[in-house]
Amino acid sequence: MDLDFFSDLYKDVHGIRPSKDIIPTSEFVDYLQSQLEYQLAEERAIEDASINACMDHGASDINTAMRWLEQADIHPHWV
Repeated sequence: MDLDFFSDLYKDVHGIRPSKDIIPTSEFVDYLQSQLEYQLAEERAIEDASINACMDHGASDINTAMRWLEQADIHPHWV
C-alpha cells in the first residue's frame, strides 16, 4: 500500500496526518474514502444552498452569487 496516499487521504478526512500507530488496512482506506466522499457531498450541498440563497436575494447568475459570497468572505475556497 502506498503510505503517502494513505497519509494524504487520512489528512483530507481528519485534518492531521495519522500517527505511526495507525495501520493502513484496505478496509480502513475504504472507510476513509467513503468519509471523504461524504464530506465533499456535504460541502457541495452547503455551497449550492449558499448560491441559491444569493440567487433568491437578487444575484442574476451563479458567477454573481459566487462573487457575493467571496466579497462577504464566505467559503472563499469555493471561488
